[in-house]
Amino acid sequence: NQNDQFSDQYSSFYVEDGSYLRLKNLQIGYNLPKMGWFQNVRIYIQGQNLFTLTKYTGLDPALPTISTNGSSGNQSDQAMGIDYGPYPANRIFTIGINANF
Repeated sequence: NQNDQFSDQYSSFYVEDGSYLRLKNLQIGYNLPKMGWFQNVRIYIQGQNLFTLTKYTGLDPALPTISTNGSSGNQSDQAMGIDYGPYPANRIFTIGINANF
């Protein structure tokens, strides 16, 4: 119905608990003893967004801020906490060597 003015109204029908615990960044490294020209050598492995503990049924409980403009102006405060289906944060692994001569 092109005259429908109620389908875009916010509703509390699908409200659920969005609390979560996330391990955002972890780095484990080891400093090697002095070797030849190297004063300091460190090897490490790093992980980002390793896991999220939640009962939330969506893809990611950390929802981005959405800018929403309606007939009465900016309605960002009303759109806060609404899951529009954004992609979850990427899981990233990094391996590195840090060496000082």
